[in-house]
Amino acid sequence: MLGIDSLTYKYFMKCNARNLLTLLDTTFRGVTENTTVQNPPSAWLTVLTGKETRVQGFLTSVPEVPLLTETSATVINIPLTNPTYGKPSFPMDVTVSAEEEINAVRDAILEALESGPVIAAVTALERISESDVCSLYAAIDAAVRKVVLEADEFILFSPYGPKSQEGYDPYGVYLASRPRPNEHETVKLWEIGQVFRSMVKGSASYF
Repeated sequence: MLGIDSLTYKYFMKCNARNLLTLLDTTFRGVTENTTVQNPPSAWLTVLTGKETRVQGFLTSVPEVPLLTETSATVINIPLTNPTYGKPSFPMDVTVSAEEEINAVRDAILEALESGPVIAAVTALERISESDVCSLYAAIDAAVRKVVLEADEFILFSPYGPKSQEGYDPYGVYLASRPRPNEHETVKLWEIGQVFRSMVKGSASYF
């Protein structure tokens, strides 16, 4: 399971993100909807706990999370804390380049997939105000291709869309090897962890 904060469909075509466009055409797809937990730790806690969870600011420590316990997933760069939770871990600011983060997360996923499930995040789209957004999408697109090819099953999602002066776009991305829980509804964040749990019960290589 790979969450990419602030990823949005509208740049797939605009930036010619070929691998993301291929996934859009060939896998199960949907739109995540999040109008209430629009900060990284709240959104990710909602995914991991299976219920809407609101917190103010980054956590100082991570509580026991049933999804992590039940799946024994390797945790990579989750923005619950600052620096992020898991290994590798990066500060939630501009001190680390997008390329460094994306490549490190990609490599960590590929290594961890050899031994079990993975829950990972990329925060570059949220951390870095890049005038050339398409350069970020190109790096993400290349990394996604490599990890999807190595996984039997996957979920690629964003807990919300891009940030603006009014707040985050409440609609994000859901692309996966399994359909969204409700075919005619948007995907709620707490449902994503449920889909991941069902994957872990029946597949050997997943993220």
